[in-house]
Amino acid sequence: MIGLIVARSRNNVIGKNGQIPWRIKGEQKQFKELTTGNVVVMGRKSYEEIGHPLPNRLNIIVSRTAKYEGENLLTASSVQEAVTMAVDADAHRRAGFVPKGEVNVYISGGYGLYKEAIPFVDKMYITEVDTVVEDGDVFFPEFDADAFEKKTGVSGGDEIRFTRTMYTRRVQVKKIGDREITYRKLTETDLETFIRMRINQLTEEYTSEGREVPKNVDLAGALTEYYHRHLADGTFVSWLALDGKTIVGTSGMSFVEKPPYFTCPTGRLGLLSSMFTDPDHRRMGIAQDLLNRVVEEARDYGCGSVWITASDMGVKLYTAYGFEHNGNFMQYRF
Repeated sequence: MIGLIVARSRNNVIGKNGQIPWRIKGEQKQFKELTTGNVVVMGRKSYEEIGHPLPNRLNIIVSRTAKYEGENLLTASSVQEAVTMAVDADAHRRAGFVPKGEVNVYISGGYGLYKEAIPFVDKMYITEVDTVVEDGDVFFPEFDADAFEKKTGVSGGDEIRFTRTMYTRRVQVKKIGDREITYRKLTETDLETFIRMRINQLTEEYTSEGREVPKNVDLAGALTEYYHRHLADGTFVSWLALDGKTIVGTSGMSFVEKPPYFTCPTGRLGLLSSMFTDPDHRRMGIAQDLLNRVVEEARDYGCGSVWITASDMGVKLYTAYGFEHNGNFMQYRF
């Protein structure tokens, strides 16, 4: 996932005299939470203002005039080159960066990097700061808001208030070989196909594991009722992969809540399901792309972890992504 992180004032200012024109307690907390363990891309001026690489993440500095290289530090000549380096294992080794599973890339400014990145980022995390900055000299670039789905999150601050917003691109396109695979969210009009593919997936899993598919179960009816209800209240989300107009990959994430505990103070958990790729489109990275998108949905929802009862077919994918086995997992069947 390629994201963009920025805070802007009501009049769209992001900088003044080379600095962020406000200091608000808690406003930069999201930046640390998102970027830690991942890749952050910033311009030369932004890096020189900080003066050192941000810890516990890979820092890629976009500069055509200076060269930075060291522990967790690399230089690229453009945002596109930085994005390529961000997922390159050789670049990781050169910087001594050891990712845990799939890495996300976050563009953190300034103006030139934002302008270059907006046409292809998957998400924009925009903190709306409730103030007007006079004589600001750096502004956030204009963008087509209709191309994104907007969600409003939490608010905070003291004398100056702020509100988190997240813009998710409605349609994301990735070139895989000679194909263009389109990624977008599930809608009500997709449900008939989605349910048919879900039943095909379950049937394939049962038969590949030597189990008999239960008969006389109206699974289509039960799934239709479930998806209608949970799509409506926002507790189920799915990303689809399409080759042309044909759905070739599915994913699903259900959101549930438990009483909060130390490692999950929100009590929110993600339950992964419906991970299925058409046999003719396997081994193209589609399943991993879909997995990354729904895991990010769980992170954005505030989930402390994601759970799955993996099929034999899926164990390799989930292990490579970073899922861990829980030896104490137990279940009681009725």
